[in-house]
Amino acid sequence: MKIYTVLTGGTIACSVRNGIITADEKTPRAIEMYTKKYGDETEFHVIRLLNILSENMAPEHWEIIANHILSAGLSGYDGIMILHGSDTLSYSSALLGIALSSLNIPVVLTASDLVPDDPESNAAANIRAAVLCIERFKKGVFTVYKNRKDSFCSVYLSTRIVEADRVFGNFTSFDGKPFAYAENGRLELSGTVPESKINCNTGYMHDLPLVFKNRVLMLRQYPGIDLSDISLSDNVSTVLMVTYHSSSASTLGNESALELLHRCTKCGKEFFLASFDRHKTNIYETSDILLKNGASPLLHISNEAAYAKLLIRANLPEDRREKFLEKNCFFEYI
Repeated sequence: MKIYTVLTGGTIACSVRNGIITADEKTPRAIEMYTKKYGDETEFHVIRLLNILSENMAPEHWEIIANHILSAGLSGYDGIMILHGSDTLSYSSALLGIALSSLNIPVVLTASDLVPDDPESNAAANIRAAVLCIERFKKGVFTVYKNRKDSFCSVYLSTRIVEADRVFGNFTSFDGKPFAYAENGRLELSGTVPESKINCNTGYMHDLPLVFKNRVLMLRQYPGIDLSDISLSDNVSTVLMVTYHSSSASTLGNESALELLHRCTKCGKEFFLASFDRHKTNIYETSDILLKNGASPLLHISNEAAYAKLLIRANLPEDRREKFLEKNCFFEYI
C-alpha cells in the first residue's frame, strides 16, 4: 500500500534533539516508529508542505493544503494522510472534509498529544488507525485520534469532530459518538453512518484554485458580550454567530447580536446562526426576533463545520452559493 503523506507541522511531525522539540527534516519519527512497531510494508511518500504550529493555521494555509492535494495527481496512491497539530485539528478537518470529499481515495488527518519519542505518545497508534482507514474505505475524509485512557483510537467523520477539551485534550464527535473505533488492528463501525454511504458519497468538487479572499467572522455568545466593539472589516462578507445551546442569542441593547445583525444588513454582510435543531417546532422569542430580522439559521451542524461551510461558500460564484449551502457535502449536516 502506498500513502501520500502531507506534513503541515505539529507535534506528530517533531522529535526531541538535545532537549529541543524540533520538526523532523525528512521522514517523521512517528512514521519510523510506526513501521518499527507494526512491521508494516506500507510505503509513505512524504511531502513537507507546511511547518507551522497549528494554532497559527489560517485560511491561506488551507488554500495551500487543499489546492496541493487536488492538483497533485494521485494515481497510484491508495490514500492520503495529513499530519497536523492538535489545536486546530477539528477546524482543518471540517474544511478539508468538505473540500476533498470528491476524491476517489480516502483522506485521513491525525495529530499526536506528545512527541513520538515519548513512551506515552499516541502518535504511532494514530498512524496505525489512519492506515486501517485507508485499507478499509474507498473514499471519504476522516480524522483519527486516540484520547487519553482509551484503549482504542477514535475514527471521526472529519466534518463532525469537535475541538478537544482544554484539560484532558480529548476530542469528541458532534453527533455523540465516533464513526468507528480502531483497536488491535481492526476497525469497528459505530453505526452512525453506513459504510455504503461513505463509499458512494459523490461529494462536491469546486473550482481550482481555492482562494479565501472573502472571510467569515465567527463569534460566540456569552453573558455580557459587547458586540458594538466588533469591527466589520471590508474582507468579512459573512458573520457566523455561535448561539447558546437553545439556538438563542442576545437581542437587548446596543451591544446585542440583534444590533450587530442590523449593522451587517446595512453594509451588505450575511448573518448566520448556528446551530438550530430541525426537529423542534417551537423556538425562543429571541431566536424568532433574529430570524425575522434577516438572520439565516444553520441546522444540525458543528461550529467548525459551519465555519468551514460558510468560508467556502463566501468564495464561490454567487449563483452557486445557495445550492452549495443546501448540499450535504460530507455528512456535515446530521
